[in-house]
Amino acid sequence: MAFCSFCFERHAIVFTTRTVNGENIDEAYCVKCAYQSKIAGVKEPLTVAGINDGNIDEIADKIEMMMLENNTDGDVTGFFRNLVNKKIDLKPFAGSDAPVNKDTNMNLENSKPDLEAVKKFFEGDKYATEATGIVIEKAEKGHSVVSLMPNSRHLNAVGGLMGAVYYTMADFAFAVAENCILDSDTITVTQATQMNFLRSWHGGKITCTADIVKDGRYICLYEVKAFDKDGTELALIIVNGFKTARK
Repeated sequence: MAFCSFCFERHAIVFTTRTVNGENIDEAYCVKCAYQSKIAGVKEPLTVAGINDGNIDEIADKIEMMMLENNTDGDVTGFFRNLVNKKIDLKPFAGSDAPVNKDTNMNLENSKPDLEAVKKFFEGDKYATEATGIVIEKAEKGHSVVSLMPNSRHLNAVGGLMGAVYYTMADFAFAVAENCILDSDTITVTQATQMNFLRSWHGGKITCTADIVKDGRYICLYEVKAFDKDGTELALIIVNGFKTARK
């Protein structure tokens, strides 16, 4: 499933093409961005389906959840058609047995867990901490800092840093920032990642920072940045997370 071209947070259910200066531009919208767009013939059926300014965020989160649960990959057109034809239930969410994240929209300033406890918990991620060697430097709800001192095992055949190193650091930084409240009722897993390599690494310590951009009921969006020892940005990674009940 493609992600929305505008918010990069939810999966797209509406696809359009517009022409600018003779060039066709394909665009993909999640339900919220489609509802808020000025595209003729899009907002009207969504309104008929029961979506309005007061419930759009909640509805968008539930639709995202339903798409993932029902594996609508490749059939988003049918999903949208069923939505506007009211074949998909958009009843109020009271009494839902879906996992509720008590940490959603919480005051992040008051969410600073014990760093040593967080490090102890994430020792369970053997690939990140032992195989790769990533170190947690800071952990708060919605923000984390992790670092790595690369050596020869992190290099590719031509002596450059493996792209997988950036991915592992970004995924781990996201996991620490999102799951550092150890007594939370939910756990957040990576749903999708978009990697953007900006510059080559030329030696020294690498630091990754993860910061929350949007926190929803079922999904969240993080911006992760990788920096070299001089503070030069090496990579920008967008991570989408999916929240589920902690077992």
